[in-house]
Formats: sequence, C-alpha cells, structure tokens
Amino acid sequence: MAANLRARLVGVLAVVGALGILWLAFAWMTGRRTIQTDVHPQALEHISPAAEPERIVVDKRPRNIIVVIADGLGFAHLAAGRAALHGIDGEAVWDSFPIVGWHRSHPAGGLVTDSAAAATALATGHATTPGFVAVNPAGESVETLFERAAARGYRAGVVTDSYVWDATPAAFVTHVNDRDQAAMILQQLASAKLDVLFGELEDVGEGEVPTWSETEAILAERYQLFGPEPVTTEELLAVDAGRQVAAIFEEDQITDLDSRPNLPTLARAALGRIAAIGEPFVLLVESEELDSASHRGDLGRVIRGIEAIETVLADLLEFAERDGDTLVVFTSDHETGALAISTTKGNRTLRAIWGSGNHTAVPVPLMATGPGSELFAGRFTSAQVGQRLIELLRPPASLDDGAEVSADP
Repeated sequence: MAANLRARLVGVLAVVGALGILWLAFAWMTGRRTIQTDVHPQALEHISPAAEPERIVVDKRPRNIIVVIADGLGFAHLAAGRAALHGIDGEAVWDSFPIVGWHRSHPAGGLVTDSAAAATALATGHATTPGFVAVNPAGESVETLFERAAARGYRAGVVTDSYVWDATPAAFVTHVNDRDQAAMILQQLASAKLDVLFGELEDVGEGEVPTWSETEAILAERYQLFGPEPVTTEELLAVDAGRQVAAIFEEDQITDLDSRPNLPTLARAALGRIAAIGEPFVLLVESEELDSASHRGDLGRVIRGIEAIETVLADLLEFAERDGDTLVVFTSDHETGALAISTTKGNRTLRAIWGSGNHTAVPVPLMATGPGSELFAGRFTSAQVGQRLIELLRPPASLDDGAEVSADP
C-alpha cells in the first residue's frame, strides 16, 4: 500500500510540475508580447519639439494644395493593399509620388495620439492634447491651414467618408476643446469659408449631436444642401459656381467603391467645383475607412478602403500633372491596429496579424508631388508637416512664384 501511495504521490507531483512548466512558458511568452515599461516624464518633453523655423528655399510655391489623409494608415496597410490589389511586386498608385518620408504622430506630452490631436498638428503646425481640435494644450485657438489660406484669397473644400464634424475635417476648419461638441463644430462649419463640404452624419440626435433637421437648419444658412439620397458628380457640378455646396449622407453610406455615392465621386465633384472658380485653393480629402476597419481587425474592409483611396489618388494625381501648379500630399494621422502582414497556405493567402485594436505610436507614411514637394522628404513630427503646409501658402499680397519658405528641419 505504501508503494502505491508513493507512486500516486509521484504521479501527482509530476502533473503539478508539468503544469508549472507550462504556466511558466506561457507567462514567458505572454510577457515577451506585453512587456511594459514607463516612459520617463522628461522624455515626453521632447516628443513634439517646438523648434524655431529654419529658412528653406524652394524653387516654387504651389498655386493649389491638396491634402489626402488616410485615417489609421500605416506602412503595413500599404503592403497589404499592394499585395491584395496588385500582387507582391505590383505597382500601386502611391508609387507615383516622387517624394517619400514619414512622420511621428505623437501628441503634446504623450506617445499615442487620437485623430483630433493628430489632425490639429497637420492642420496648424502645433502639437496638442488628444481630444482638442485646433486648440493648443492651454485651450487657445491656433490658426489653421484653411484659415490662413482664406485670408490670402484661396478657395477651400473638405471631403470625407466620415461624418463632417469628425475630428479630422473639424481640425482644419473649427476650434473646440472637445471633439464630441458636434453642435458647436457644425455651427463653425456653417460660418466657415468653405466652398465644398461633403461627408456623412453620425449618431444623429444622440447626446450633443443635433438631429438631422437641426443639422440641415444649421448648414442651410450657408450651403445649398444635397443628400442623403445618392448624388452624382454631374449633379454636384451643375450648381452655380458662386454657391457653397454641402452634401450630407447617412452614417456608413460612404464606404467602398460600391457605395452610392462613394469617396472618388465626391472628391471629383469637389475638385471640379473649386478648380472651376479659377482661384488658388486648398482641398482636404479624408478616408476614415482604414481606421474603422483596423479598430475591428477587418482586413477585407482595409483592402476595400485602400482601393477607394487609390482611385481618389489616381484622379488627384492626374489633375496635378495636368495642372502643373498643384501640390498633393498623401499621409496618415496615425496608425491603427498594429497591423503586421503574413501569409498562409504556402505563401499564397494574405494574413493579417493585429497587435492592437487601438491607435499605435509607430511612424506613418508621408508622400508628396508637385511644387514644394521636396519639403516633405525625410522624417518629421506631424506638427512639422503642418508647418510646411502652412509655409507653402503664397503670400497675402502676391501670388508670385518662388520665395524663401520657413519650416522646421
């Protein structure tokens, strides 16, 4: 009996020991994936430097500036888009950009940003606190690219497949201390000097978000309204050039190329309207699809979003080449999802590995073409990208080509 008891005890100890080894292995492997460390407070002071501008000479300032922001886009998203849409070594539309760089999207005093702080940096040249829209960390309004452009006689347009009061478009036009202040943002959009405002509405009637009829009443003070019924490029272009036009659609009505309308349709109409006026212009085109898809770990939606972005880029690049006096900048506000790309089934099937369901701190792509594009070659902070955009606006008193441009190194 003693021998049997001893054998059972040894068996139990063996099982416990094996379980312990498995637990230690699991903990070690998990620890490798989730190692945490504190960032020293002094290090955060240097994340978004406020260096004095350096005088930089460019050959020519652009007459027009087009900014394309793919919300949530990282380099892995581009790799996935290329492989899925063109093959591993295929040529993507973004390969047409002769100038390539990247920028760090850190907010003021932090590491991981949100779209409000990131868009504020790109729109104003100032780093700020997450949740703040075109205001500095002290809550003070900072002048945006669009406001500076309007003061110099530029026309302006905003196109997004997200809601028009969302943080990214709002940061180029409005100023609030909380990105969720929908009514205040809409009121500022209604009083802004915008020729075109195309996008969706979200959470209509919930919380601080006005109802559909309230939103229409706010925007109708300034704009001729279209939507939510589908609208064509021809319909939007047919409105008298002197009218300001807003096309407002339902939540998730604008997603991929099968949507009616879709982002390329709206971008063509916006470009056609403001280009026909014959004055210098600034145009923002934002796609939020990649951010939404990456929060959900949906690779298929990412690919469809990139397909729509490529179509938009193809149209804009064709216009810029034909015009010869337009700067196009293609970038992202931040990366979402910590996406890595792999394959399965004998290296034939694309596989997404999502490291997070949230925003990350990894650098994001920056591409440019046209007059002044050389200023975007290299590595920057998001605020430095915004500073360069602002400095490339032509002087208020003259639209002559060429001049010294101040921009951070």
